[in-house]
Amino acid sequence: MLAGEDPRYKWKVLGVVGSGVYMVTLDSGIVNVALPILTRDFATSLVVSQWVILGYVLCITGLLLPAGRLADMVGRRGVFLSGFVLFAGASALCGLAPGIGWLIAARVLQGVGGALVQANTAALLTQAFPASERGRALGLNSSIVSVGLLSGPVIGGAITQYLGWRWAFYVNLPISLVAAPVGWRLLRPSPVVPGQRFDLVGSALFLLAAVALLLGLNQGEVWGWLSPLTIGVLAAAVLLAAAFLWVEQHVAQPTIELSLFRNHGFSVAAATAFLSFLALSPVTLLMPFYFELVLGLPADQAGLLLVAIPATVACIAPFSGALSDHLGPRLIAAAGLLVETLGLALLIFLPPAGGALAAAVRLVIVGAGQALFQSPNSSALFGSVPRSRLGLVGGFQALTRNLGQSLGQVLAGTLWTSVVMAAAGSAARVAVEAPAAAMMAGFRAVFTVSAALAAVAMLVSLGRPPAPAGAHRRADGTLTTAAE
Repeated sequence: MLAGEDPRYKWKVLGVVGSGVYMVTLDSGIVNVALPILTRDFATSLVVSQWVILGYVLCITGLLLPAGRLADMVGRRGVFLSGFVLFAGASALCGLAPGIGWLIAARVLQGVGGALVQANTAALLTQAFPASERGRALGLNSSIVSVGLLSGPVIGGAITQYLGWRWAFYVNLPISLVAAPVGWRLLRPSPVVPGQRFDLVGSALFLLAAVALLLGLNQGEVWGWLSPLTIGVLAAAVLLAAAFLWVEQHVAQPTIELSLFRNHGFSVAAATAFLSFLALSPVTLLMPFYFELVLGLPADQAGLLLVAIPATVACIAPFSGALSDHLGPRLIAAAGLLVETLGLALLIFLPPAGGALAAAVRLVIVGAGQALFQSPNSSALFGSVPRSRLGLVGGFQALTRNLGQSLGQVLAGTLWTSVVMAAAGSAARVAVEAPAAAMMAGFRAVFTVSAALAAVAMLVSLGRPPAPAGAHRRADGTLTTAAE
């Protein structure tokens, strides 16, 4: 710490950044709870109203990397706070929506603000905390995410029930009105590299590729998997992705610096994060179906049981981050993925009746594995690059999370529906009306794939390079050795 520097500065930054993280994650849970009611109020179908969620996710997924790049160009403070204010303003527009089209458009604006926030939270914390405390800071950030995920359904359910779904969006306004001015006065300007240019073509290609991929996977069941429309959209996603990679190899200042993947530590951390989120996302999607449709629990009890994962992460993540600061991320992250694999494998054997407590214990194990893995892996990811690229890596980390979760949920829903309908035969018109035995077959298939993905992630994680003997941190957070 520099002479005269406020020793509380890093904690103040955590308070401001944590407010943004909490606001964005809180909103996700709130919208999920409010979706059935606003669908009814607007007299629309779920196929249309689901774009209230999908439009937001697609926007965040496609803009995270450009947002990180923009922060490296003009400074993280301004980009982060602009996202903060835009998210709050879009929340007000959501609450004022006179129709479903307005609401979807406002949610897209929220996605823009959410991308600007999410792409810079980890980087701002890494800048404020010394390298020796990076794991601790990122662990606390994970805890804030978990608290947001934990409280979103509870707060959203209460507000929607007693005040109406519009007030569920207005709740973001007081958070922003307090935290944004404080952040403007508190956050220090971050270093920028002069002469940088925004990769407009690459950013547009990436966004279009993400939209085409998720749209094709999301609508394949509606359009027909072999229909020209589905095949065309998915083929377009492949071509757009190939064009994106070509542009990134030839543009002077790309959105994704593909050279980062030559760094073995960066590649392993990125790959394991993506595989982990891909493996975990079906749990969030399908466990409510198990609790409510198979066990017959009311929605409020199902919501309380689903708290098991974020509550466990909130409790364990700070300790796993601090432990990785002392022992290094390699073994801690791999141990977390081992526990995650175990928890997902136990979900394969969910009981078809009276298994609420047994299921909750399994979710706690999954949450423990997630908590042990995420903070050390994030520390390794940021520790593999110089500080001048932290904004880009922050955007890439958030992109990995959102893309893994989006792809995982779409694929899990498709696999579950296919297996359930095949097992039900003529006994049901749609998957949610199938007999419990058919639904259980779908759960077993999906969680088998999830456990396999988590096991692959563990093996990949073990391949990350250990810190060399005598290594210590440079001022920019990267590793050097005594020999250097």
